[in-house]
Amino acid sequence: MRAWALLALAGCAPAPGYESLPPADFPRFVATVQPVLAARCANPTCHGRADRPLEVFAPQLHRLDERRLFLDEPLTAEETRRNFDRARAFAADGLLLSKPLEGGAGHAGGAQFADEEEPEWQALRDWVDAEAAE
Repeated sequence: MRAWALLALAGCAPAPGYESLPPADFPRFVATVQPVLAARCANPTCHGRADRPLEVFAPQLHRLDERRLFLDEPLTAEETRRNFDRARAFAADGLLLSKPLEGGAGHAGGAQFADEEEPEWQALRDWVDAEAAE
């Protein structure tokens, strides 16, 4: 086989770390997870900025277009899709659930959830569990 054909086939392999991403349930993410991320994670001192691995866009806070900062308007389709993709990556690593918990995996911003009984943490868990089950 020619070298160019091997390179083309290699390009079809998933990137390392992305082969375990849960299947997409975008509508459920928008309804149940995006509001939690916006309320708990999108502050500019936390994940509401471009230099954070889990960069979170939210109305009135961090926006893809800086001219939209602080505007109370819905996220764009691109902003929502980026939040979804990042949340899926963090869910695949287990970090979406473990880091923000009290005693979690070294969350520099401290605990965002005191325990697993908080309804917003349960919303994250339910989305991750549903994705993993499919």
